[in-house]
Amino acid sequence: MIKIADKWDLIVIGGGPAGCVAAKTAAEKGVRTLLLERKREFGVPVRCGEAVADIEELTDFIELDRKWIDNSGNIGRIIAPNGLVLPTIFEHNWGVLNRKVFDYQLSLQAAEAGAVLRNRCNVTGLQRENGEVSIKYESSGKCFQIKAPIVIGADGVESRVSRWAGLNINLPLSEVTACFQYTLSHRNIDSIDHLDAYFGSKTAPGGYAWIFPKCQGLANVGIAVSGDNTVDRSAKDYLDEFVETHFPGASYLSSTAGCFPSRMLPKRIVADGVMLAGDAAYQTAPLTGGGIIWGMWGGKLAGETAVKAIEKDDFSAKSLTAYTKAWSAKIGRWHKKEYKVKQIARKLSDEILNKTASIINDIPLEGRTRGRIFQEVLLKGPGLMMKAVKAALF
Repeated sequence: MIKIADKWDLIVIGGGPAGCVAAKTAAEKGVRTLLLERKREFGVPVRCGEAVADIEELTDFIELDRKWIDNSGNIGRIIAPNGLVLPTIFEHNWGVLNRKVFDYQLSLQAAEAGAVLRNRCNVTGLQRENGEVSIKYESSGKCFQIKAPIVIGADGVESRVSRWAGLNINLPLSEVTACFQYTLSHRNIDSIDHLDAYFGSKTAPGGYAWIFPKCQGLANVGIAVSGDNTVDRSAKDYLDEFVETHFPGASYLSSTAGCFPSRMLPKRIVADGVMLAGDAAYQTAPLTGGGIIWGMWGGKLAGETAVKAIEKDDFSAKSLTAYTKAWSAKIGRWHKKEYKVKQIARKLSDEILNKTASIINDIPLEGRTRGRIFQEVLLKGPGLMMKAVKAALF
């Protein structure tokens, strides 16, 4: 490994979408930026369903390219516990990405902007001393120590940077969602024009199962189960049963496991000389776990804040709270809304879900707006709304 400098303006830890965007954002402004990635290759292994709700939102960060977009469309289907299928039309086109290629392109953008990227670098410690953050890492069997006045931790939901910086928050099981996914080849994957989401206590308690087709005969099939429902049965157990039901005899091309925080941001995502971004800062949608675009916004805003901190030569937590405020202004309202919906949705019984699905099914496909659905549920099933509220509260 080529020896790198001992001191930098900014060190980014973690080379996923949040980390790469943070490094690119800072490097474009002339900041001497180093990005350390633990894995052997950017984007590998993939720990993601690879879907985004609005493909056009990615253009804030990268030009759309078919080489990393496996599939796109505007139809989604919700499948109720009793099997009732509810097609819906998305306001924007969704996309199923090839994260291996997508993440590689983001890392290339960061490098082209002037950031220095290093893979196979396992960060083992972080300590703030004399106004600088000291980082220790291992690579190729050797130990290194480098310094910078500011560090961005984009090292995922299991973030060690957050713990070292005193920002670690232990989540209760009810606010952690366990996930497992297979990429499957099967003859039943014969339609690629829609995404499917299955709900129900037997299928995915406190969560949902998904089928995200990548091309004819190939799809990401996964499941998300609330942590408090995995004490006696794992997410993989639930998924194996789901796959056996819908895709018997399927070929398994890959598998991945992980989790996401299904909660609001921690009270603190900054400390003296440190900011968190992406999953490390819980910048994921609490209901669905979608974190690609939100994480990239976290990286961009953290990178911009780092640039300003360097210009002012002020790396205090008080100064870096500008990042928290910027995140709240950009995404905060949507984050709060999704968290509230999650609190209600994950406690609804199959009975309520089935009755609500029946009411929605009577609404013409083109008229299934949120306002219309709310109106029809109140009109045709006034008791359902009260049951939903009681479920969320108790």
